[in-house]
Amino acid sequence: MFGIDRRICIVHLAFDHASVRTLNALLHSESQSEHWWWINPNETIQDGKFAWHSALTSDEVSEKLSVADAVFIHRLKGENLKWLERIPPHLPVIWASWGDDYYRVLNALNRSLFLPRTAALNALLGKMSITAQRIGNVFGGAEKRFVSACQRVDAVSTLMREEAPFFGVFATPLPQTYPSLYNPTPPESDLQWCTEDPGRVLIGTNASNTSNHLDVIVQFRKAKPPAFARFGAGLSYGSPRYAKAIDFLGRAFLPNWNAQLEHLPRQAYSEWLRTHSVLVMNNIRTQGTGVVVMALWYGLRIVVRSDAHFTPFLEQQGFVFDCIPPQGWDNSLYHPLNEEDRLHNRNVAAKVFGESQQLNCIHALVSDLKTGQLKRRCP
Repeated sequence: MFGIDRRICIVHLAFDHASVRTLNALLHSESQSEHWWWINPNETIQDGKFAWHSALTSDEVSEKLSVADAVFIHRLKGENLKWLERIPPHLPVIWASWGDDYYRVLNALNRSLFLPRTAALNALLGKMSITAQRIGNVFGGAEKRFVSACQRVDAVSTLMREEAPFFGVFATPLPQTYPSLYNPTPPESDLQWCTEDPGRVLIGTNASNTSNHLDVIVQFRKAKPPAFARFGAGLSYGSPRYAKAIDFLGRAFLPNWNAQLEHLPRQAYSEWLRTHSVLVMNNIRTQGTGVVVMALWYGLRIVVRSDAHFTPFLEQQGFVFDCIPPQGWDNSLYHPLNEEDRLHNRNVAAKVFGESQQLNCIHALVSDLKTGQLKRRCP
């Protein structure tokens, strides 16, 4: 065990993403531990450089690992799998999970991500990445390598804790779990609400084909939307080819369509998000949770699939939300939430995703390191 006043040193092996940037800034202000960051130089976002606090070059990582008390791996894929092999055997490893590190390799999860019309669109666009991944899993052993890497993980920071869809990959003893450090709420000073205009519908949060845009677009079309309905999609992040296809199909099938295709700074994105009153998520896999949290904070009506992996979490936390009808559309879902439900969702979001919750999580993790509760599970 460590001295009670000793600062714990944690090395983060990460990549450039808005949520990772927010976490970097938050942990820089945290006084109980010391955090050092290696950011994969091959994975950066498009809005210019960010001033990372306590940044490490690739050459400096090994030296820092030699004096670290734990390692935080942000996504268990790519270069991080290589770093995993170089982490000193005595260091605990905490995996901060992302959907794109486990959905792509676990066949039990990626087998049913696409609904019929989206699957046909994938073929038409030549987007057969999932098929290629499945072939790679069979002949290249990607799933086997991933499951093997998971056995080096001692703790997991993830949204759904032990209920996460990948948790079955772990052999006993099971890793310790902590809440996700991502998906922060907007600043507590940002108390604006979304529009109260009915029928301002946003479909999905990015240009990912697992959003199943086309299937829900056709469902809306068949249900004959009311004249006041306005539709759009956030398509600035993801596949440009897929984004163009969905924008074209949205214009062709739905009235009053207006997609967002430009990269926006966070504040501008928040303002654009608030021009909607309803967010419809037709994905089965967990994705876009950061935007969902923002939407809950701003009071949008959230409509998700009943079979989505994220839906039980929303229910367990007590959020007010709706499920996509199996057929047709309930016109009441075009209308914004009432004031009571908006305030309820904001209060729950603050408790689950607020800055104080994130700091409490890292403090608990640091305390567990100091007391020896968080240690190598398979020495």
